[in-house]
Amino acid sequence: MTSTTNYLSMEELAVRFFGEIKNELGFTSTRKIVYLVRSVISQLRKNLSQEQINNIIQRTPSLLQLLFISNWRYNEKQSASNHLDEIVEGVYHQGQQLFSSEIETLNAVIVVLRKLDKFFRLLGLDILHYSLKQELKQVAIEDAA
Repeated sequence: MTSTTNYLSMEELAVRFFGEIKNELGFTSTRKIVYLVRSVISQLRKNLSQEQINNIIQRTPSLLQLLFISNWRYNEKQSASNHLDEIVEGVYHQGQQLFSSEIETLNAVIVVLRKLDKFFRLLGLDILHYSLKQELKQVAIEDAA
């Protein structure tokens, strides 16, 4: 596989990634999807070391790289999100309100985190706190039941 082929397949993954989020959440606005993903990624970024950030940037297509670095301030305050509710609260209160309640935000954040793992295996990079991973697994078990 050439580097051009790899690049195209990564970009195709990004299109599928956003399409699945759109379908699962029933969004009609691409702008809303992009803002949601950027907000979730922004919350995750605050937990990461420089090495982890480099790994993510290398593993994601250019569109996600742009979302990952957009609105990133050089002196951004690091904060550990050890629980799902901390990420949800950050997304819910970040600038523009995407959802009318934290419950809607919770559902959307879970969808985005699952899709990030499905398409880019980001959760396998050990970027999430153990308790947060356990909460996501528990949600998946409850959804399957």
